[in-house]
Amino acid sequence: MGTPRQVIAPEMIAARVAELGKRIGADYSGRELVLVGMLKGATVFLADLLRTIPGAVRFELVNVMHQTEPRGAIIELTYATHVHLEGAHALILKDICHSGVTENYLLTHLALQTPASLEVAALINRPLLRRVALEPKYVVFNDVPPGRLVGYGMEYEGRWGNLPDINTLEGV
Repeated sequence: MGTPRQVIAPEMIAARVAELGKRIGADYSGRELVLVGMLKGATVFLADLLRTIPGAVRFELVNVMHQTEPRGAIIELTYATHVHLEGAHALILKDICHSGVTENYLLTHLALQTPASLEVAALINRPLLRRVALEPKYVVFNDVPPGRLVGYGMEYEGRWGNLPDINTLEGV
């Protein structure tokens, strides 16, 4: 099943998420802000980031399933909460921004609700894997070693999401 090897310590994650929260708080000061967390990997990131942003901030949860089949990609969107974004500034939170396909789909779909702005914030950005022209507005970590990441809400086969740090899973 693999062995986790720490690549980012919990203290570093907390410090960088707090920095990002202050920046987002300054950027959206006095405006209605909604964080839209993508289940399930971004839930820990959402919870920690939410607590670092000053002022009144709403949050919503969505589940976007992305599968590739012989006929092409299939994307399914499910709302875990009632997402209402009209006139609000919305940030889609993603654990790892890989190809950008799922984020692009969600951006397109949520734009139909006419938010004042709609951007992506990623815990981890992996632009070398990008298949669509998408760059997150906010990124916590850019320099993460390649490999399967686990911990801090990110799971592999239903395990390791409870780890407080970010790890590569060796032997997978």
